[in-house]
Amino acid sequence: MTPESTGGSVEAEVWELLDTDDTVADKTVYLVAAALQGDEELADQLGGDAPSPTRPDTQSPAESAPLRAFLRSITVSGFRGIGPRATLELNPYHGITVISGRNGCGKSSFAEALEYALTGESYRFANRAKHWRDSWRNLHSVEPAAIEVEFAMEPDDDRSGSSATVGADWAVGAELSACKRWSQIRGQKRESVDALGWNQALVTHRPLMSYDELGGLLEDGPSNLYDALNRLLGLDQIADADSRLKEAEKRLGVPRKAANDNRTQLMRTLEASEDPRAAEVKKLIARKPYDLAAVTATTLGTATDQAAAIARLRAIADLDVADPAKATEVAAELRSAIDAHADGADSLAKAMTARATLLREALDLHREIGGGPCPVCEVGSLDGTWKSSAEQRLKEADAKTADHQKLTQRLARARAAADGFFTAVATVPAVDGVELESLSAFNDAVAQARSAPGSVSGLLSHVESSAAALADAAAALRAEAATLAADLEDAWAPTARAIAAWVDLEAAARTGDDKLAEVQAALKWLRANAEMLRERRLAPVVDQAREIWGRMRHESNVDLGGISLEGSANRRKAVVEGSVDGVPAGALSVMSQGELHALALALFIPRATTPDSPFRFLVLDDPIQAMDPAKIDGFLDVLVELSKTRQVIVFSHDDRLPAAIRARSIPAQLLDVTREEGSVVVVKQNDSPAHRYIADATAVILDDDLDDMIKRKAAPGLFRMAVEAAAHQRFFTDRARAGAVYHESDAAWEEAKTTQQRVALAVTGSATGDVSGWKSYRAHRFPTMAICASGAHSGAALDRKTLHDLRETVRDIAENR
Repeated sequence: MTPESTGGSVEAEVWELLDTDDTVADKTVYLVAAALQGDEELADQLGGDAPSPTRPDTQSPAESAPLRAFLRSITVSGFRGIGPRATLELNPYHGITVISGRNGCGKSSFAEALEYALTGESYRFANRAKHWRDSWRNLHSVEPAAIEVEFAMEPDDDRSGSSATVGADWAVGAELSACKRWSQIRGQKRESVDALGWNQALVTHRPLMSYDELGGLLEDGPSNLYDALNRLLGLDQIADADSRLKEAEKRLGVPRKAANDNRTQLMRTLEASEDPRAAEVKKLIARKPYDLAAVTATTLGTATDQAAAIARLRAIADLDVADPAKATEVAAELRSAIDAHADGADSLAKAMTARATLLREALDLHREIGGGPCPVCEVGSLDGTWKSSAEQRLKEADAKTADHQKLTQRLARARAAADGFFTAVATVPAVDGVELESLSAFNDAVAQARSAPGSVSGLLSHVESSAAALADAAAALRAEAATLAADLEDAWAPTARAIAAWVDLEAAARTGDDKLAEVQAALKWLRANAEMLRERRLAPVVDQAREIWGRMRHESNVDLGGISLEGSANRRKAVVEGSVDGVPAGALSVMSQGELHALALALFIPRATTPDSPFRFLVLDDPIQAMDPAKIDGFLDVLVELSKTRQVIVFSHDDRLPAAIRARSIPAQLLDVTREEGSVVVVKQNDSPAHRYIADATAVILDDDLDDMIKRKAAPGLFRMAVEAAAHQRFFTDRARAGAVYHESDAAWEEAKTTQQRVALAVTGSATGDVSGWKSYRAHRFPTMAICASGAHSGAALDRKTLHDLRETVRDIAENR
C-alpha cells in the first residue's frame, strides 16, 4: 500500500531531459533552467549579464533531513470545544488508533489543534464565515489558550529516542492569528516551527484531513484537485517556471503586439488613400520581413516643400521661451540682494577693513618687540591691555568684513542670473515659402531681451519687461505657426505620420523579437515536457488510488479509471474518468456522497504516505460519516494495510468503526472522548459499548437523588442497548471468523428488529432461532431479557440484583458462555 516515491528533484529531471534533447538550443536550456530557479535568475538571464545556469549537484551531501516523527500526544486548553487542559495520549508507533465520541464532545478540537499548531491555519477556519472563526476560544475556559503537540522520532532515525514538541500560545485577549508558534527538540532551545524542516512537507504530503476537507477536495472544483496532485508530484516548481516564462513572454510581447496592431490599422488607412505612395507602402508591408528603409524612403522621399515647411511650422508651434514667472523671481532676488548690500554700509566696511589691517600690523609689531610706546602716535603704549583690546576689535572687524563679503557674493550671483536669463533664447529662422508675420516681432523681442543694460538698476526692469514682451511675441508666433501648419498640410501628411508612427513601433519591437522568440521556445519546450513529466509522475499515484478505491468500493457500480491533469493557469483541471456498470462516465458526476468521500481518501492517502514524507502518522477526522457499512468494511481494509507502515489516527463520531475493529479482532488503540460540564474534556479507553451501557444503567439505578419512576422508565432502555451491543459484538466477531464480509453481516443485523431476534443471531446464527432454552439455562438470563422486552413499558423494579443479572447476561452473550 505504501506508494513508491514520486521522484527526486524535478529540476534535476528537467536537466536530464534537456541533455537528451539534441534539438534544443543552448539559449532554451539556459532560460528553462533559470526559470526553474527563480524570478531574479530569469531576469538576469534575459538581461544577458548572467552566467550560464548550473545544474543541481545530485552528488553533494543533502541537507539535514527533516525529523521523521510519530504523534505521541496532543494537549489543548481554551481552544474550540476544550476548556481546561486536556491531553490525548497516543501510541507513537505503527498501528491504528480510533478516537470516538459524540458530536460536540471535543474530539475534533484535538485534530484542529494539531493542524493549527503545525500550519498556523485550519481548513475549517479558512472556509467558514468570519463570526465562526472569531469563536475559536472556548466559552468556558478562555485563558490560557494553548496547544502542545509532542512527537516521537521514528525508531530507525538517528535521533530515535528523542522527541520534539510543537506549540501555539495566545496572549490574553489575542486574536486567532496572533498566536506564537514554536518548536523544541528535547534538550535544545525553543525555535520557530520552521526549524523542524516540515514546511514544504506540510504542503506536499499533508498528513491531516478533516471531514470538511474530505468533501472539499472534490467538491471545491477540479482546479483544487489539480493543485493538490500537482503539489504531490512536485510539479508546482514546473508551474512556477511556466508562470515566470509566460510573464516574460507577455512583457516582451507588448512592443510586438503594439506594432502588429498598428500595422493592421495602417493597412486600413492605406487602403482608403488614393495617393500612389499608399499603394507602394502597402506592398512593402504586405509580407515579412518589412523593409523599413524602403517604407521611409517611399513615405518621405517624394515629399513636397510644403511637407518640410509643415514640419518646421509644427516645431515653431512647440516653441518654448523664458517663463515670465521665473523672470519675476530672478528680478526679485536681484532687488533683495541690492537692498541688503546697500544696508551693509559699504564705505564703513571699507574703513573697518583698513583699521583692521592697521591693528593687525600693530599686533605683529607687538609680537616682535614686546610692549613699548606706540610707534605711530608715540603717546600710547602697546602693552598687554592694549593687546587684548586690539584683538577683540580685530575679531569684530573680521566678522563684519565676512558679512560684507557674503552680501557682495550674493549680489554678484543675482546679477549673473539676471544677465544670463535670456542666454538660451534664440531667434527663429524664416521658413522657406512661408510668410510669418509675427516672426520679425519675435526675433526683435529676442534681440531686445539678450541686450542687457550695464547698470544694475536697469537690469531689474529689463528682465521683467523683456520676459513679458518675449512671452507675448512667442505666443503670437506659436499661434500663427500652428494655424499655417494646419492650412498647409496636404492630404498625404496624416498618412505619412501614420506610416512614420508604425515604423517607429516596428523598429522598437524588433529590438526585443529575438528575446521574445527565445522565451517562446523555452515555454514551448517546458510545456511539452511538463506533460510527459506529469504523466510519468502521476501514473504510480493513480495506480495506488485505484487500488485503494478497489478496496473501498464494495457494492459500488462505479469503477475508477484514469486521472489526468489538463490545462494550466485559470484553465487547469483534474479529470477523473470512470465507468458505471461498464459504461464510461465522468466519475465525479455519478458518485454518491459516500463514494466521493471514499474517492477523496483514495487520492489523499497516496499523497500523505509517500516515503518522502517525514510524517509517520496520518490523521483522518470523521472520514466514515457519509459511508455505508460496505464502504466502512473496505475502509478498514485500507487502514489495516496502512498501519503496517504508518500510525493511522481516525476520529469518529459513532462506534461503527470500533465495532468493526472488535468484530474482526484487529489490534488497535480505541479511545473515547466525553465532554462534561464546563467544557471539561475527558479521554479514556474505549470500553465495549455493552460495558458503557451497563455503566450508564448502574449510574441511573444507584442514584439516590433520582426519582424511582424515572429510574424504572429509563434503565430498561439501557439494559436493552447493553444486551444488543453484546449480541452485536458476538455476531460480527463470529461472522468475521467465518469469512463473511462486514456489509453482509450488517444487512442481516439490520433485518433483526427486536432484542430477542438480535440475541438469536448471536447465539444461533439466525434471527428466527429458538433461544428459549438458552434463556432458561442460567437464572439471570430470563429476567434480564424480560426487562429488555417490556420493562420500558411496564416500569421494572430495578436494584443491584438486576444489575448483576445484566452483567452476567452480557458476559454470557459476548463470551459465548
